[in-house]
Amino acid sequence: MIRTNNSKHSDYSRRMISETGVMAGLLLLLFSWLSYTFHFMNWNPVFMLTAFPLPLLVKYGIALVISVLISIVLSLLYYALFRKRKPFPVGISITVFFFLFVFFGADRSLLHLVTIFSLLLGYFLFISLTISWHYERAK
Repeated sequence: MIRTNNSKHSDYSRRMISETGVMAGLLLLLFSWLSYTFHFMNWNPVFMLTAFPLPLLVKYGIALVISVLISIVLSLLYYALFRKRKPFPVGISITVFFFLFVFFGADRSLLHLVTIFSLLLGYFLFISLTISWHYERAK
């Protein structure tokens, strides 16, 4: 017997959460690579993969997959916990939380901190606004 899912948000929600996570991961990797290239920060997106003797293109591919998976998980968490709330205050508060988490392990130069805060702010506002917009549209 075939089970049918009668939830009106189930298929649409899964698709939009995964699309939001993929786009957020791609944009975060792109903008962090650009900020590293133009010396706004001294942390390369593939920095954690330097111990592995792989070609640079493979390292960027692995970093892309990791970034997309983390973004999908964060999008799922946002959808499960905060989809009914206002997107701007929630996005900003999540940004501050993650910035404080990164602050203790990052380089403390002002340019580096401002760049990381800006990247996180854009990243989490993108996730919160996109998921809230899709949620309101699906009502």
